[in-house]
Formats: sequence, structure tokens, C-alpha cells
Amino acid sequence: MLPPVKGWEVELIVARGDREQRAAARDTDRGLLRRVRGGVYVLAGDVAGLRIEELHLVAMRALASATERPLLFSHQSAAVAHGLPVLGPHLARVHVTVERAGDRYFERAAGHVFAVRDEEVVEVGGLLLTAIGRTVVDVAGSGTFEEGVVTADAALAAGLSRELLEQAVDLAGPRRAWRRIQDVVAFADGAAQSPGESVSRVTMRELGLRPVLQHRMSDRRGVIGDADFWFPEEEVAGEFDGFVKFLDPRYAPAGAGRKVYDEKIREDRGRAVTKGWARWGWVEARSRRLLGAVLHRAGVRVPRLVR
Repeated sequence: MLPPVKGWEVELIVARGDREQRAAARDTDRGLLRRVRGGVYVLAGDVAGLRIEELHLVAMRALASATERPLLFSHQSAAVAHGLPVLGPHLARVHVTVERAGDRYFERAAGHVFAVRDEEVVEVGGLLLTAIGRTVVDVAGSGTFEEGVVTADAALAAGLSRELLEQAVDLAGPRRAWRRIQDVVAFADGAAQSPGESVSRVTMRELGLRPVLQHRMSDRRGVIGDADFWFPEEEVAGEFDGFVKFLDPRYAPAGAGRKVYDEKIREDRGRAVTKGWARWGWVEARSRRLLGAVLHRAGVRVPRLVR
């Protein structure tokens, strides 16, 4: 389950006129307010501790409030508003799609010139967004293969059907990076349950591996749980572990210690019914050499092992 995007809850303060602008500037200097864009502020305490995705959503809402005409938020911005994960340095600017090149320039915003059909547009929280399928297509077309897979996997996991995703590709029509978009959609799998698992899948593909996802493990005591990755020929289980899994209270409500203990018991039971067990984190997930070595040591035959 994706964590909630808190940026919807932050109240925007719009300063109109010279007097309000001067007052807002003073409060900003005092650390009480934080400027989001020209004339739009938020209470500093309201955004303290927000994730980059949540701050990006605040910036989207600020742009919408400061612009008279409706804007269509797209690409990585639409992904954020839909609650989908985004990789890469794409959140420094807000992304909007416009029909003409002359409409594309906004303060701290990226304008993309594409035709969008009515059925590709939805309204969420008062913002116009490209629909989830179209958003996946745009992210896949504007980022790397890895970035596209992360967002596409999450969209399928969140309930988007493969049929609707493929229809979104057809509606969007051919464009630059068309082959990458089709490759991302063909490779996407909703069984991947986190960005780290998606990135691991991409690296495994480069290593010549196509493991089974979310393999159910059981013993005499009952169900142990699902292994993130399963290599059936070698009977080896693989697990991606990001720090969020243990430290973020949204995923470890009972605390990190309890989460580590539960994972230790689960792994002990899992090792008893498998021939190998591999664990890795973000550094290994993004490296063919490191992830290949981890899997090789666990007993997986890696066709394109990098030494």
C-alpha cells in the first residue's frame, strides 16, 4: 500500500497586494512562513518533515492557485498526485502539459507540448491530472526505463488493469521514446510491491534473470509469508530491504526492534524450506555487479554475472 501524500492537507496562504506581500516577506524572514512561489506561502511548521513528493504536491497546488486558467498536471507531477512513486531528479519543477509551445512557460514549471484527449484527464482534489494510464506513458517516455518501470509497477499494483494501461499507450500515440514506453509497459508487473523491488527487477533483467514475484512460502506451522523474489530452479528466495521498511512508522508501527525481530523469525522459517536466501538494499539493487554477487553467493546461477 502506498503511503498517503500529505501535501493535500497543507493550507496555502495567498498574499494579494503590496501590504500582504510585505507582511508575508517579513514572516518568511522570521522563519514563520515558507515561500512556495510568487505570492503563495505556507506555514513553515506545516511543511516541516514532508517528503519531497509531498512538497512537490504543495508546489502543484500553489501553481494552480496562482494561475487564472486551468492547468493540466502531467508526467511526474501527475504521478505524485495519484500517489505513485517517482524516481530521478524530476520533482525540482512542476510538470504541466499544454497544447501550444507558447503556453509552456511558468515560473519553476516544466511545460510539455502534447495533445491530450478528454478521456485522458481526471480531476483529483481540485486539480486536473492526466489519468493514471496516460501518466505512466508520459513518465516512461520522459525518464529512463528504470524510472518508467517503478511508476508502471506501482500503477498496476494500485489497481490499474493491464488492459487499461495498454489502451493508454494506444491513445497516447507514437512519440519520441516510443520503444521504451512499449518496453516499460510489457515489463511492468503489479506484483512488485515497492520501488526497490521494481529497481531490483530491472537490474535482474540486465543480469539475465526473470524470477517469480511474491512466492508464497509455508511450513508445518502454516504460511510463512511471500518472498519478494523466487528462483525456482535453485529454490532460492530473495528479499529487498529498504530502511523505510524498518524505520518508518507507517510500515513498522510497532517499532524498528519489533520489525527486525519479526523479520528474523520469518527468515529463519524461510531458510528451512529453501536452499538459499538473499537480502539486499538500495545500493545493491542499482548495481549489476553487487546484486549479481549477492544472488550468486546465495546459489542463483546468474547468466550475465559481472565480476
